Amino acid sequence: MTIKLEEDTEQTVVEAHHVPMTVSVLGRPAGEQTQPTSLRVSRAEAELRAISRALDCAGWNRRRAAQLLRISYRGLLYKIRQYNITVATRGQVKQDREIGEER
Repeated sequence: MTIKLEEDTEQTVVEAHHVPMTVSVLGRPAGEQTQPTSLRVSRAEAELRAISRALDCAGWNRRRAAQLLRISYRGLLYKIRQYNITVATRGQVKQDREIGEER
């Protein structure tokens, strides 16, 4: 399976040959026992991480971050307010992500 991502003049090709049967959930290793969370909580955590990552990649240019996420600018502003994302909380999201990767 080949997925092509086009961005301005650059092209990135990602090839996936094999999808493992076990997957990592929220940055935790696949074999680790975890407490089940609701779909709503899992979705909120995933949205928060995706929005924070897009804002970081865009240098906190919200219009560019919205384009990266393929959502409207107003939708992004709504999510930023909903999750209370600020430049100060950006470091906390990074720490949470790093802790999740260590597990």
